[in-house]
Amino acid sequence: MNASARHLAILLIKFLVPAGIIAVLLMRIDPQQWHVLGEQSIRWSVLAAAFGVAFLAIALSFLRWWVLVRCQGIVLSLLEAFRLSSICFLLSFVSAGSVGGDVFKAVFLARRSPGKRVAAVASVVVDRGSGLFGLLLLVSLGLWLRPGTDPFEFNGIGIRQFKAIVAVLVASGGLLLAVLVLGGRFVDRLIARGSRGRFIGGGVRAIGPPLRTFHSHPWAFMLSLVMSVGVQGMLVVSMYLIAVSMYPSPPTFAEHFVIVPVGMLASALPLTPAGVGVLEATIETLYHL
Repeated sequence: MNASARHLAILLIKFLVPAGIIAVLLMRIDPQQWHVLGEQSIRWSVLAAAFGVAFLAIALSFLRWWVLVRCQGIVLSLLEAFRLSSICFLLSFVSAGSVGGDVFKAVFLARRSPGKRVAAVASVVVDRGSGLFGLLLLVSLGLWLRPGTDPFEFNGIGIRQFKAIVAVLVASGGLLLAVLVLGGRFVDRLIARGSRGRFIGGGVRAIGPPLRTFHSHPWAFMLSLVMSVGVQGMLVVSMYLIAVSMYPSPPTFAEHFVIVPVGMLASALPLTPAGVGVLEATIETLYHL
């Protein structure tokens, strides 16, 4: 098989896999359920509200990235940031995983920012890290709202164990971000010492300073974290409104704050374009649980 045929085969597989997952999910729906869905009335106003909330969430994520880019000293107008983010958001649907669009964003910004290419990549990496930390905060919030006596169990792990695991992840992530952004001369000395290393010196010299740039903009970085929680929270609200618009008794609002963030984390795995299929399969499983 030549290179072009192999590329075409991989591209077809990337689209066939999510299509197959969605087809399996649809086939698992009982015919009676299709009949019930066809008979019940859809609340179109609520569905429209869900679309509006999702649109605002995506726009806020574009704004968050622009704030982080400006922290790196890269000249980028808000209009340019929205234009570039929109293009890369579209391209994420032809790349593996929901984070695939970040690769295009990093490449495009690096090419238009000569001399600041590493800083351009750093803005995208920190933007993604901020978003994932926001997801963890939402999961912790959803679990906190659920009582410890909740009978929920997944693979032998109960609600108390889930709370403990998420608490450790949030604490670890928070500590890492605090050291990276708020750490003073101690962190600078570590970077300087690492830059003299034989094997990792070059990488530390290239990556360390751009990441440490946020030390000079702690409030902007904190704002990005608040915006991350807002982005992920609005996506949860959008999903909940979709469920409410179609069904009389979907999982509760608090349960969606556990279900949807976990689904979005799963969709970040580089398995299918934009995580399509993986997100639906994860949420469908958690809906049953």
